[in-house]
Amino acid sequence: MGLHPLASEASAALLVVDQQYDFEPGGALPVPNGHEIAAPIAELMNQFQTVVVTQDSHPKGHISFASSYKNKKPFDILKLADVEAKKIDSIFDREILVRYLKSVPEQQQVLWPDHCVVGTSGWKINSKLPIEKAQLILQKGKRVDCDSYSAFFENDGTSTGLANWFRAKNIQKILVVGLAGDFCVAWSAKDAEREGFEVVMDKNLTRFIYSSA
Repeated sequence: MGLHPLASEASAALLVVDQQYDFEPGGALPVPNGHEIAAPIAELMNQFQTVVVTQDSHPKGHISFASSYKNKKPFDILKLADVEAKKIDSIFDREILVRYLKSVPEQQQVLWPDHCVVGTSGWKINSKLPIEKAQLILQKGKRVDCDSYSAFFENDGTSTGLANWFRAKNIQKILVVGLAGDFCVAWSAKDAEREGFEVVMDKNLTRFIYSSA
C-alpha cells in the first residue's frame, strides 16, 4: 500500500471502527473475512497524523444481546410494538425497553450474540494495529440500556463528543475504515457527514455482515 492521498493533509483524520477480535473469524460475531483488513489498516495508522480508534465495549447483560431475552435468538429483531403489547420477556423492565426503542431509528433493535464484553479476549483490538498511533480510543456501547453503532452518537441520539474533538483539532476530512461496513462503519460515516465533515468510506478496508451493497 502506498501513501494514502489524504494522509499528507493536516486537516484529514483516520477513523478506525471496531477492528476487534469478536468481529473477526473465530469471534462471537464474526464479520466474513474481517481479519483481512487489519494489516492494511495498520499501515494507514502509521501514515495519518490524526487517528481515532473505536472499541465496542459492552457490559454483561447488554440490551442488544439476544441472551437478555427469553425465546429470542441472535439476529432476531426486537420491536417496540411487541414490547408495548407485553410479548417480550426480558431481564429489562418493560419501561426501559419502551423508552429505548422509542428513541432509536425504526423503533427496533437487532439482537446480537453476546460480543465485545469488556475484559474478554474478543473485546480486544486486533494486535496488528499500532494503538500507540491513536490519539483517542473511543469506547462505545458502554451503557447497558443503549446500543451504539456510530462513533459520533449512541443509538438514542446521545453524542459521544467525537465531532467536537475533531473540530478542536481542525479536522475537516475523515477516512472511515473497519468493521462492520453495514453497521458501525456506515453509521459512523453517515453521522460524520451529518456533522459537516467531508467523509470517505473505503469499502476496500471494511467488511460486511450481510453484503457490500
